Formats: sequence, structure tokens, C-alpha cells
Amino acid sequence: MSNPFCFKSELWVTKYTGRSAKNLSDFLEALRTIDQLSIFYHFYINIFNYHNLPTYYTNSFAFWFFKNGLVILAEKVSVIDPLDYYDLEDLRKILIKVVEQNLSLSMLQKELTPFYFITVEREIIDLGCEANNLEEFKEGIKKSSIHSIFYHFITARLNKKTIINDYSSWLHSIGEVKKAEKINRIHPFMMTLYDIKREIIKILGEE
Repeated sequence: MSNPFCFKSELWVTKYTGRSAKNLSDFLEALRTIDQLSIFYHFYINIFNYHNLPTYYTNSFAFWFFKNGLVILAEKVSVIDPLDYYDLEDLRKILIKVVEQNLSLSMLQKELTPFYFITVEREIIDLGCEANNLEEFKEGIKKSSIHSIFYHFITARLNKKTIINDYSSWLHSIGEVKKAEKINRIHPFMMTLYDIKREIIKILGEE
């Protein structure tokens, strides 16, 4: 096969950015200038930390609003689906827009429990494993770590600027369109990475 699937994984090292927010004015100012990987971290940390179960508030920003009693903001930010965006700048813009549209001037300077902006250094690892057909692909996923699942299912979309995950893209290329579409419909905020892995394997085994 001319385009084998190359399995990769990723590792994170988290770092404090030095930026924090003690009110909504600080928060919005930081959001406009914080590096993209901080946006990435706070939207996806619940999934990447695979031992965490999915929570009602799907990202760090929404949970911070909830902890500070800003329930409407928490609800509005929680329903932002990062999978709708393959450009982190677009994700930043929609987050800022939603916050600005759901606050009043009196809320801007209200003192809140501080929010600490975290970022990550990411290392992408080539695992030296390839799949040249559907059976090899299925076996490769069975052997894949949770972090490999995260890379191919989540962050490769951002690297390649596409709304289609790596697995579905490759399946499309070999004519397995139904399997590709089913896998692309899996929503990571509804299950853990372990569940996602099991669901992918199940779909690949279907006739």
C-alpha cells in the first residue's frame, strides 16, 4: 500500500505561564495574548489526563467560572466544542466572544478565586509502527497507548488543520468510508480515552 498509517504518540510537560487572573478583566486580557498551547491545554486536559472521568464542565475555563459562582458563564463556555475548530486562534476568538457576550460591566472587576494559566511543551514520538491494511491497523490500535489515541484522535487534527481525525482520514483513503465516518462521530467528551479506544476497535471489527 502506498500510504501506510504511521503510528505516533505524544507526551506533555506542563508549565505555569506566569499569567493569572483574579477578575474577568484580567482573564480577558490574558486570553487575548496567552500562547495557543495554553488554550489547548485548558480545553483538553480532562481528556489527556485519561485517569480523569469526563466532568459536566468540560474545560478548565468553565470549571473556574462555576467555582466562582458564575454559573451562566460556566454553562456557556462548557458547551463550546473544541472539535468544531481545527485552528486554535479560532477557538480563542470564540471563547473571548462567549465570555464578553455573557458578562456585565459590574462583573469585570469583581474579585474571584485566581485562575492560573498553564501551558504545555509537547513531544511527538514516531513509534516506528506502520499499518498497510485494515487488519494491521486494528492490531496497531490494540497495541496503542492512550497517549497515542489522544494524538491521532485529537491533536493531529490541529497539526494538520482538518476536522477529520487521523484514523478516519486513513480509513477514507483505503475505501473504508463507513468505518471512517463512525469513528469521526465519536465524541471524546462523552467517554474516557480507554472507552474511545475500545469503541474504535469495535467499529473496525464490524462487517
